[in-house]
Amino acid sequence: MKKLIALMLSGILIASLAACGSGAAAPTAAPSQDSPAAAAPEEKIVITVLDSGSAQENDFETETLPRLISAKYPNVTVEASKLPDDQYYTALKTKIASGEAPDMFRVAPKGAGSNSVITLAEAGYLAPINELGIVELAGASGTDAFRVGSNVYTVSSGVSILGTYVNMDMLKSLSLSIPTTWAEFLDVCQKLKDGGIQPIVMGDKDMYVMQFGMYQLAASKVYPKNPAYDDQLRTGETHFTDTGSWDTVLEMYDTLYKNGYIDSSSLGISQQQSQQMFVDKQAAMTFDGSWSAPTLRGADFELGYYPLPGNEGSEILCASMAPGSNWAIYSGSKHIDACKNLLQYWFDGESDLWKAYVDADKAVVTYGYGSDRVDVLFQPFMELYNNDRAYYWCNQGWPAGVENEMLAKFSELIGGQNTTVPEITKAMQRKFEEMVAG
Repeated sequence: MKKLIALMLSGILIASLAACGSGAAAPTAAPSQDSPAAAAPEEKIVITVLDSGSAQENDFETETLPRLISAKYPNVTVEASKLPDDQYYTALKTKIASGEAPDMFRVAPKGAGSNSVITLAEAGYLAPINELGIVELAGASGTDAFRVGSNVYTVSSGVSILGTYVNMDMLKSLSLSIPTTWAEFLDVCQKLKDGGIQPIVMGDKDMYVMQFGMYQLAASKVYPKNPAYDDQLRTGETHFTDTGSWDTVLEMYDTLYKNGYIDSSSLGISQQQSQQMFVDKQAAMTFDGSWSAPTLRGADFELGYYPLPGNEGSEILCASMAPGSNWAIYSGSKHIDACKNLLQYWFDGESDLWKAYVDADKAVVTYGYGSDRVDVLFQPFMELYNNDRAYYWCNQGWPAGVENEMLAKFSELIGGQNTTVPEITKAMQRKFEEMVAG
């Protein structure tokens, strides 16, 4: 079966919610994997949720979700509200600590943030949903980021892409095509440079954009060899200093600077400036996210988008695609079965709730209702995602602060401060151990 995928704004990647559980005794019927949702229990129950952000007119979470759940399950009332972003983390932490957590709340993938699935599942606050049909529907790419041990706690409700935007007119002017291996990519860059065209423009003044290229390389270089790499960092089975892992990624990315494919002046250019330079045809390519497509589509040339290939020889090409946060079920809820029914109904690809979710621009999907709306620009990535050849953004598997250490040190490297790749990986490992211990 095709899997769930969505292209959503990066802001949803760390969303969480909190609210008080309430209501009568737990339902007795668990959902079947073979049906969109099991029969709803007869007793009247209330499922409370609290999202981050501000409710808008015709708000999906606070208005549409409760209405359509009541239509499907007349005995179920969803009470949904939202808190400003600067309050929801505190609210969730406080309610969990007091034993008054919401029946459902949003969790971030892997170790991303204080509401990460790893943090909350290991603390025993989440109920697994292994038996739900949506787990199979979402597939490995949509569930692995929410898997802790043998249990899956939710599926991806959306995904953001890191890729390589390209001026196809420039490539065609030199009879070049989209590269599919690292060697081909370097060859394209050199031929562009020889033809008087700057291969790549980046706005490294905003250091976070360095991740846009690094994570694409890691998707093909690190995770296909060991999908559990980040999990094993926590157990000590892997280290950032291991030969053939992040040292390789950093050396490959540094090659683009050493060869002038990315100009060293990038440290003085912001992301917004680099985007404008790309649109103004001052470079053939730029590494950026799917969320920047509306801006870059304003260019007066044929726009392409493809995964930066870090693969060589028999290695497979993979994409860097970050699953968004999604609803999980509080393990102490009195209504676990009803919450499972809700999740299964929501993401089955054909329900009224799913259709409303898509129509509200909450997701662009590759199966069921709405699948014909997929942007052709993202098709190369969707094919990889649907064939389990996509991996989450690396920093979603790391404690906060590790990527900042990596970017700061890499800035020193390309800025000519004599920092070396081994020094960067050692600094990443030290910061990781510091954050895990803390």
